[in-house]
Amino acid sequence: MSDADDEDFVAQLLHSQGWNIIYRAIEWNAAKQAILNSTERTIFIFSSDLRGFITSELAPLENENLIAVSIDSVQIASHPLMSLIRERIKAPQLLPTRAVATTPIPDKKRSILITGTCGAPGRSSIALSLAQEFASHREVELIDADVTSQSLEYLAGDKNFDANLHLLTLDLSARPARLPESDLTLRIIDVGALPPLADVLADRRWQGSLFHNSLQQSQCIVYMAKADGLGLLRLEKFLHELPLLTTNVPVLFLLGQLGVTRLDKALAQKFTQLMDGRAHFTIAHEIRGGLLPGMSKSASGLRQPREIDKIAALITSQLR
Repeated sequence: MSDADDEDFVAQLLHSQGWNIIYRAIEWNAAKQAILNSTERTIFIFSSDLRGFITSELAPLENENLIAVSIDSVQIASHPLMSLIRERIKAPQLLPTRAVATTPIPDKKRSILITGTCGAPGRSSIALSLAQEFASHREVELIDADVTSQSLEYLAGDKNFDANLHLLTLDLSARPARLPESDLTLRIIDVGALPPLADVLADRRWQGSLFHNSLQQSQCIVYMAKADGLGLLRLEKFLHELPLLTTNVPVLFLLGQLGVTRLDKALAQKFTQLMDGRAHFTIAHEIRGGLLPGMSKSASGLRQPREIDKIAALITSQLR
């Protein structure tokens, strides 16, 4: 920005919030070169009065590793500035609605964290289905780390899963503060419902340590919201608090849709508005909650719905 005092205020504000400032530019060409040289996820904060700034040159530079935040329309003060910047931090782009074939994840250790709002139907079913989808390409460890309601073993029943799928239910009586070590390179971790992030960050008990350990190992988060008013309120709060939890892990949002009533359609519309370009899916009535289609208590295995293929494809693209 052209005003040196404003630029210094913004820089000090970001530094006080724990942000890593990699470059401070006083003219556009230097800023553009810093962006081109950056190999990490970068947030470019600017005002359009920056000397030499050309709007048309910025748009081609924006991608999943660069977020541009214009502060032209906001007061130069702590709260409005940080509110604007945090609102602009977005998750990955939306996957096309057509079905996409899943491709293998490269051979290095990766973890996918499954969580969501309290009472969200289908969270464990999604974890189980994703594990089976990935198991068709490689070995997968599915971990039930839900400290309040472990259900993966029940859902799995006596099914004949792919030999590549390994189910591990943590022994909660041992109060594990960390996930066990594993030689497998892909893990799907079901941690259950996510409590308020303020509680998560302050929780020093073994449950809090287990969640933090699971999060630290994860390269992608799948967050499932319950399709009711309270579920969407909790989702909205999570979106505002997400920068406190992580700023560099992609999040995929799912809505456990309840049906096709007028209320259901209104909830789905509100969910889409909240997403505002973030990667998301609405899970239709016939595959939400409890058991997925074909998931009766038999040895016939799961019948994968198209949505699972698309969700797995998007997660795979984020883990490369």
